[in-house]
Amino acid sequence: MYRTLNGAIVALYFATATLATTAPANAQDVGVGVHVGGVGVGVGVGFGHIAYGYQDGYWDSGHRWHQWRNNEEMQNYRRAPGNKYHDWKHDRDSDKGWRD
Repeated sequence: MYRTLNGAIVALYFATATLATTAPANAQDVGVGVHVGGVGVGVGVGFGHIAYGYQDGYWDSGHRWHQWRNNEEMQNYRRAPGNKYHDWKHDRDSDKGWRD
């Protein structure tokens, strides 16, 4: 049992490491974490790439527009400390929500 669990942890580690190196950069860096018997895989959540958030998506710091992947992603950003969320759609204003 212990051997199988260790194998699963190692497989999870390599799967998340591969995903982290092959996945495109996005607004929310999310990993999977397991901690069993002193062995762990880290978890990280961050919104550092979002310049401005809106109901329908966000501008990243490279001035590229993205739609939220789902409502939960938008709600998590709204709750994040230091967010720059505006509770309206980005195209309401003539600048499409990009603030210089």
